[in-house]
Amino acid sequence: MVARNNGRELLTVSLILTLALIRPAEANSDGDALYSLRQSLSDPDQVLQSWDSSLVDPCTWFHVTCNGDNRVTRVDLGNYNLAGHLVPELGNLDQLQYLELYQNKIQ
Repeated sequence: MVARNNGRELLTVSLILTLALIRPAEANSDGDALYSLRQSLSDPDQVLQSWDSSLVDPCTWFHVTCNGDNRVTRVDLGNYNLAGHLVPELGNLDQLQYLELYQNKIQ
């Protein structure tokens, strides 16, 4: 009887941990999209230095605003001497409402 209960408890704990890990992976898709943008840009003033792909939550990056669900809603990169091109991964930012890129050399 004790072994059966321990097995159920272990299964319950495993399920809870699995569900807890799903949300950060989802949030990281926003980070992956922004990191792809960073990789495509020349950033001589290192404005995007905080955009570190090892940080799961892009909401901690400078120039990025997120909503209450930790999804990227705004990226402010106007007038930062950036050059390069936009990447198709930006289309994955399905909560993005505002992308500011003025006064740069971005195609």
